[in-house]
Amino acid sequence: MNVSVIDNPYLIPFDDTYILYDARDPISFISAYFSLLPVGVLVFYLSWFITTREMEACIIAGGQVANEIFNNIIKNIIKQPRPYSFGETFQNGTMRSGYGMPSAHSQFMGFFFVYTSLRFALRWKGLNQVKRMAGIITMGTLAFMVCFSRVYLKYHTLEQVLVGFSIGLVSGSSYFFIVGILREIGILEWVLQLGICKMLYMKDSCNLAPITLKEEYEMYLARVEPIANKSKSDVKDKTKMNKNQ
Repeated sequence: MNVSVIDNPYLIPFDDTYILYDARDPISFISAYFSLLPVGVLVFYLSWFITTREMEACIIAGGQVANEIFNNIIKNIIKQPRPYSFGETFQNGTMRSGYGMPSAHSQFMGFFFVYTSLRFALRWKGLNQVKRMAGIITMGTLAFMVCFSRVYLKYHTLEQVLVGFSIGLVSGSSYFFIVGILREIGILEWVLQLGICKMLYMKDSCNLAPITLKEEYEMYLARVEPIANKSKSDVKDKTKMNKNQ
């Protein structure tokens, strides 16, 4: 039996992409887009893995998912409501907690900011100091804008955002160093030897010797140059034969 949308009480919006904002306020409109940034980050992780098969993409994505679960657990322990503007029924009856402390978006961005910043500072050896600082400042700016959007759109109080971001910083930095230890003792290398990882051509070159876009382009030129030279040589030979005939 078909049930219409109006008659189905279980139909709810997908909250990860459902953002309420004031249509009269340009800042509110821009904030709605920044609130969607965590979704974009997760899509980036997936795209990164599909195109490069780098293990690091799975590691960061796994950490972010664990961080999200941790946030939901904390919310259900503290049970602090969101700002009153969303009422007491916000997200009730869904898989996600309707509570506001701590902010999930802010905790996500705190994790993202500190993990990527530590990679800029400690892992990416080929970057000079200016590029390192530019990367860290960019990550910090994005994190700030997401946190700002959650307060401006009244999804969270300032306190909920600050606590969420702080927890994200702690969990992100702890996760970074745990991953570093697992690398040092060879656990991640052992994982890469599993059949599923070999079947997917997974690797950890991003950690050991990341290839820059410039290096990749130079490798491409080195690969196509012999082909181009051979084609030119074949054309010259054909031209010479035609003249001799």
